[in-house]
Order: sequence, then structure tokens, then C-alpha cells
Amino acid sequence: MENSRFWDHLGAEHDRALEDHGPELIKRRQALRYFTWSWTWSALPKSEQFRFLLAHSTPWDLFSAATERSDTGDAAWIGVPWRRSDRWLYCFATRLLWRYADRATRTHPSLRLAEPLLGSPLPVADRGRLISQDLANTALELAIIDRGRVGAPTHVLEVGAGYGRTAFAILSLFPDCKYTVVDIEPSLTIARWYLTQLFSKDRVTFLSPAQIDDIPRNSMDLAVSISSLSEMTPETRDQYLLLFDRAVAGGLVYLKQWKRWHNPVDDLVVEFDHYSIPKSWVPLVRERAPVQTHFVQALWRVP
Repeated sequence: MENSRFWDHLGAEHDRALEDHGPELIKRRQALRYFTWSWTWSALPKSEQFRFLLAHSTPWDLFSAATERSDTGDAAWIGVPWRRSDRWLYCFATRLLWRYADRATRTHPSLRLAEPLLGSPLPVADRGRLISQDLANTALELAIIDRGRVGAPTHVLEVGAGYGRTAFAILSLFPDCKYTVVDIEPSLTIARWYLTQLFSKDRVTFLSPAQIDDIPRNSMDLAVSISSLSEMTPETRDQYLLLFDRAVAGGLVYLKQWKRWHNPVDDLVVEFDHYSIPKSWVPLVRERAPVQTHFVQALWRVP
């Protein structure tokens, strides 16, 4: 299966980051190219996420998130060469995101999980507890999946798992569940490094795109892809949708992707509405994603 030039370019960036910093700082390096977002004061007027959080925060949220102490010193932010004012802004916005996710999901169980110290998460505390964008976003996503889920998942397939934030939450919440990650290098190595230190090796399988034919038919009950299909060529994306159709028959497919995005490396304009979704899939949810409002999230049941 041929990678897009965008994926080759992104993989090369992650290779350089791994060579320079190792995997120990993945939540301060690679995660910022997955689904952890940074904010700077200079770019704030253009941030749809920040506008969403301001519009969906209570006055108490704004006051308490702003006044809680934020450690912006260099010792706490090793590997993150941001100005102190931008570090404070990151803490403030992450607290707003956490509180929005808490309300919107009615305190989804994933929000009760402890953010692993593995990978050096950024030092954001809320009411004395370490929190993260990744757990908050995962709670919002899993709350959508829960709308169609019947019983605990037994085997989940994820394409483009980043360092493994979604896998961490699902494997933590469902101790009998197994997980298969399909990704390119070095993301596959990063996810393996992270997840196999948190869970037993028999619970997680790591496959390259060349190995997807090894996935048995009807072997999964949930497939997930978050901000990865839009980075592929149309031909590669269609192959993954066919994989979901084959491997997840009788289960659920959850996608969270750009509504419309220009891939600058391959010079492709990708629109969610143009995905070749199999006509047999039964739509359960389709809506603009909260917070990342340029994304669409959708859930289907595969017959």
C-alpha cells in the first residue's frame, strides 16, 4: 500500500524527533503533530478551537482556569521551547477543554483515568490533578462511540493511532479488550514503545499497512480512525474503508476527519463528503466535531 507524500514527510519529521530526543518526550514532541494542539497569543484570533471553548465555558470556568497556579518554569517544560506566556495559555485552554468535556460527556469514565507519566505529559494541573488534552478529546470521541455500542468491545482496530492515546483509554476501560494498531513508521514504533509499557504484549498487535490482509474477516467489533484518512491518497483511503467493511462486519466504525482539508505536500483537496463509504453501512451519528469544529465525526454500524 503506497503512502502519500504527506505521510512520508510526516514520518521523516518524527524520525528526526526520535533521533534528537528519543521516545521519552513523545507527549512534548510527536504528540503536537498528532492531535495535541498548541496555542500562541499571536495566533489566537484564528483559533476556532479557542473560540469554541470561550463560547462554551461558564464564567466560573474562565475564572478558575485562569487563576489556578500554572508552573511555566523551564524545569517543568523541558523540551518545549515556548514563551512563558504561551505556556500559561496552553494550561488555561487545556483546563477549559477538560471542563467542557466533563460537562458534555457527563463525566465519561475516561476522564477518571490517570494521565500516564510515560512520554512526559505537559505539566497542566486542574484542581491539583494532572490532566491532558488527549484524555479530554478521547472522552468526547468515546462518548459518541458509546451511542452505538452494545456491550464492551472485545477487539478494536485503529488506523493511524499516533502514540496510542485512544488505545490507552479503551484498553484501560475494558480489561478484556484487545487492540490492533495499523500505522506507518516511526509512528508504529512509537505506539509500540508506549502501549507495551502500559499493557501486556498479548493485548496489542502492531501491523504495517502491508500486513492488513492478515486481519481476519469479522474479527473486530470497532474500527477507529482519527485525523488520518484525510492524509492519504484516495486509493489508499478506499483500501482502508474496504478493510473496515471486511474486518468489522456486525460492528461499528468511528471516523473523525477534516471536513475539508488541503494536503499541501500532495496538493490534494480532501473532503469528508467525498469518502467512498460503503452504501451498506448504517449511519448512526454524523455531526460537526465539538472543539475541533473543522472536523466531522461520524459513526456507522456495518451489517
